[in-house]
Amino acid sequence: MKLIINTKAFPSFDPATLQEILGVLPYWVHEYTLLGKDANIVDFMANKYGFGRLYEFKGSVLDDGTYSYPDAPDLPYVGKIKTPNGNAYFYEYAMLALPLPNGTHFVTRMD
Repeated sequence: MKLIINTKAFPSFDPATLQEILGVLPYWVHEYTLLGKDANIVDFMANKYGFGRLYEFKGSVLDDGTYSYPDAPDLPYVGKIKTPNGNAYFYEYAMLALPLPNGTHFVTRMD
């Protein structure tokens, strides 16, 4: 799995600790890149999660991977993984941005 940790945004943390904080989510996205390339990544992740449909958060993912929502502090990504449709980004608070074929991201929370 090629998980890239954003040490620039989180310089006081050990990269291994940051990876551990992300839990199983990067592993599920990696599994998608290996097994689910023909599947919808949102459906794939919802199936792995096992609690039904994923809720989509509004806001946007900036070109540098930062999640931006009006009237809230921007969230830099903690880690990212390249998928067939672009980078999946992992944030604090179990938030993640799943890349869609149209170039946008489906932002959700899986805690």
